[in-house]
Amino acid sequence: MCKHCGNPGTVHRVPTMVAGVDGCGAKWLAIAQEPGRRRYLAKVLRSEELAAQSWDLIAIDIPIGLPDRGRREADCEARRFIKPRGSSVFPAPIRPALAASSWQEGCDITEAVDGRRISQQTFGILPKIRDIDGFVRSTNLRDRIFEVHPEVSFAVWNRGPMQSAKRDPQGHQDRRALIARHFGEDAFESVEAQVRGERVAPDDIADAFAALWSANRILIGAAARFPADPALDSHGLPMHIWY
Repeated sequence: MCKHCGNPGTVHRVPTMVAGVDGCGAKWLAIAQEPGRRRYLAKVLRSEELAAQSWDLIAIDIPIGLPDRGRREADCEARRFIKPRGSSVFPAPIRPALAASSWQEGCDITEAVDGRRISQQTFGILPKIRDIDGFVRSTNLRDRIFEVHPEVSFAVWNRGPMQSAKRDPQGHQDRRALIARHFGEDAFESVEAQVRGERVAPDDIADAFAALWSANRILIGAAARFPADPALDSHGLPMHIWY
């Protein structure tokens, strides 16, 4: 059974280039790597440019499969797993809320279906969720993209949840130490140099490296996911957070 789509007998070809992707403003920061080589290609991309990349496996920090109503088990399990950083996992919107053009409209749609409102944080990334959902459903991106969450990845990587927030100086230092040990002492600086002049914050780079760390685990079959059992939305998209 395919770990990604849950379909028996499905075989995905062995990837030759993997990428970790995190949002940065209205765009995406992508760090790509040929597995086993300590060379990193960093790009800042619009959603349509991201979908056009030929990378074989992409780990991205964005909800992919979306429920028609209710909460995703993936989000609930991830929040419990990374306490005290649980609030960093924003609840995925219900699919009907993708049509919302304002936070209030998103609240009205969600309340009518679920009896709850959409958070400001979730609404803030709604355009990106909508973009990726469209590309996943209409292109071959569906076959090579995996949802991750940096704080989940860092918690597994660190063998315990990070104790300080990512924008806290100590929290950033702790994440940089993990990155340096695994990807190389100059890995972070290499990416910084490649995206200089773009609107990329240090925590965006750290989060993209966390996504890349999980991408490599997915590649070699060492990754796990929340929830462990297959969970698909009404369009057959996986509702999983991989780590």
